[in-house]
Amino acid sequence: MLTVEQAQDQHYALVLWGPGAAWYPQLQRKKGVVLIKAQISELAFPLTAAQKIALNAHSSLKSIFSSLPNIIYTGCAKCGLELETDENRIYKQCFSCLPFTMKKIYYRPALMTAVDGRHNVYIRVESKLIEKILLNISADCLNRVIVPSSEITYGMVVADLFHSLLAVSAEPCVLKIQSLFVLDENSYPLQQDFSLLDFYPDMVKHGANARL
Repeated sequence: MLTVEQAQDQHYALVLWGPGAAWYPQLQRKKGVVLIKAQISELAFPLTAAQKIALNAHSSLKSIFSSLPNIIYTGCAKCGLELETDENRIYKQCFSCLPFTMKKIYYRPALMTAVDGRHNVYIRVESKLIEKILLNISADCLNRVIVPSSEITYGMVVADLFHSLLAVSAEPCVLKIQSLFVLDENSYPLQQDFSLLDFYPDMVKHGANARL
C-alpha cells in the first residue's frame, strides 16, 4: 500500500522512480467541470520562480497601473512562448515555430484566489482569459489613448478594471473551472489542480436569464 501524508495543508509533488514507478498505474486522474459563485480576492502573476506581482484589495490604483509593464510579455504570436532578448536587446526567434517569426504582446498567466464562502480556491488563469476578464482589451494597446482627443489610455482602463474586480465591495462572479484530481487506489486525493475555463461577471445579476 502506498501511503502519502500531507502536513499542515502544504502542497508537495509526488515523484515515483525505480521500483516505485510500479505504483503509477494505480494512480487515477479525474477531471470535472464545475461552476462556482465566488469573489476574486487576488491575482498573482509569477515573474520568476521566486518573484511575483500580487494584485489584491490592498493594491492602490496607482500601484496597479505601475505594475502593468511587468504583467505583460512579448512572445511568439503562434505558440505564446515568452521570447528572450540578446545582448543588443533584440528578441530571439522561437525555433519551434520557424519559419513563423511574428511576435505578440500577452498578459502573463496568473494564479487567481477566489473566495467561495469561507474557502479559498486557487485557480490557474491563462493569458486569453486574463484578456477576457479585462473586457478583451489587448495587452499590446495599453499605451494607446482611447480617442485622439483624450489623455485616457487603455492601460488606465485596465488598471481600473483590476482595481474594481479585486475590491472588497466587488460583486461575486460565476467562474467555470476544470478540476483535476490525482487519486490513489483508495480514491484518496493526492493532488488537485483547478484551471479557469470561462468567466461570467454578469451571471449573478442576471440569474436564470443568463445562459452558459
